[in-house]
Amino acid sequence: MAVKALLWDNDGVLVDTEELYFRATRDVLSEVGIDLSRDLFIKISLKQGRSAFDFAAEQGISQEAINRLRDDRNKRYSELL
Repeated sequence: MAVKALLWDNDGVLVDTEELYFRATRDVLSEVGIDLSRDLFIKISLKQGRSAFDFAAEQGISQEAINRLRDDRNKRYSELL
């Protein structure tokens, strides 16, 4: 069967989930003392194309903790969706 159509959503086109992703990331980073403001999130993630977890590593958070935080963020994000 030939593919007749392909549909994808660049965040904000069909469904705007960026706010939920920000909230989930901000919440888990706050658990390790990192205050991720909206402006910092925009700067790191949207303007620089990096992960907020890169910023966490720069602040001295271990890779093991970052892996756990990422998993926690993904769970929270799924719950928010």
